[in-house]
Amino acid sequence: MTVRAAKTIIVGAGIGGLAAALALLRAGHRVRVIEQSSSLGEVGAGLSITPNASKALAYLGLADELARIGSTPAAGSLRHYRTGEDLVTLPQDRSRERYGYPLYHVHRADLHRALLSAVTALDADSIVTAAEFASFTENKDGILVCCRSGWSDQADYVIGADGIHSRVRAQLFGPDQANFTGYVAWRGLIPGDQVPPSLLDPPLCMTLGPRRMLMRYPLRRGSWINFVAIAKRDAWMEEGWSVSSTLDELLTEFADFEPRALDLLSLTPPDRLYKWGLFDRDPLPSWTQGRVTLLGDAAHAMPPFTGQGAVMALEDAAVLGRAAEASSATNTFLKRYETERISRVTNALAMSRARADLYFGNEPAEQVKALTAGMMELRTLYDYDAGAVDFDAL
Repeated sequence: MTVRAAKTIIVGAGIGGLAAALALLRAGHRVRVIEQSSSLGEVGAGLSITPNASKALAYLGLADELARIGSTPAAGSLRHYRTGEDLVTLPQDRSRERYGYPLYHVHRADLHRALLSAVTALDADSIVTAAEFASFTENKDGILVCCRSGWSDQADYVIGADGIHSRVRAQLFGPDQANFTGYVAWRGLIPGDQVPPSLLDPPLCMTLGPRRMLMRYPLRRGSWINFVAIAKRDAWMEEGWSVSSTLDELLTEFADFEPRALDLLSLTPPDRLYKWGLFDRDPLPSWTQGRVTLLGDAAHAMPPFTGQGAVMALEDAAVLGRAAEASSATNTFLKRYETERISRVTNALAMSRARADLYFGNEPAEQVKALTAGMMELRTLYDYDAGAVDFDAL
């Protein structure tokens, strides 16, 4: 008798949701990904793929694609906001030699496109758009998932990968509020051919000022320059967590930064500048109930001060796939996935929270010390290989 493959519905077609879909398809599941937007895509911004994320993507079969779309970081510096002095020189990254996999900078949209292509290559009908999740109901046959559009489907399992404002999480555990971290980030992309070389020396630069930080690096082999500018704020008063911003607002916030930094920021096209309120959520003691679990920001949203938010979602997806492969009794694989992940992501969240006030002090010299210590601590995460988890040993 042929055994019917398990069917999983994934809520959310962002990077975490698509990575989970790819992992489960490769593990033999039937998969449907529902996405509330009518079209698929990611807001353009840079993303650091640290070696632990590179390992997860290699497990998903995307090592070659990652090398094609990613750039390995060049040498850089930590710079004083007012004088423009290079306080610390950062050498060329050597992650491949140390951890077996490189650290890459990628355009977020490129990674999303690579994951989408890999998913649809395995199942061209796996993505359902304009399908806003409404609710799930457990029944004798599994779980019925219903959307506000009227779309519904039955599945064996549900994965909530619908971000920091997850509706799946709210149904599982009740509504709660995300925590405003006290920081706001501006993210922008500047066409590389519009930036004078003098503003890109060195290619990677982090400029440190009182309660503020500006980081820039090239994407797509220098065809775009990505930056993120973070400032401490008392409150987030905007309607949404991500909104368009004006160049005047950005330049006013960083008006006392040295001329090269301001010259670079002033080149930002208006349609390439966004402002984010930085939020996180308190850790959950468990994120699985029965046949439903959470993944990525829906489970463990964290501030970006260690650059591990999307990385942890990619690790989640790889471990989910490994759990599905290794579990002969399919009804155990969600709990095995959670058991492997929960302490690691809780520690990563604590690490990111702890770095916030240290990174955004009043004195650049103290910020340099905190960043240097933070970089060393961050590297303790890099050895983890999500695609090689030994579930027999758990």
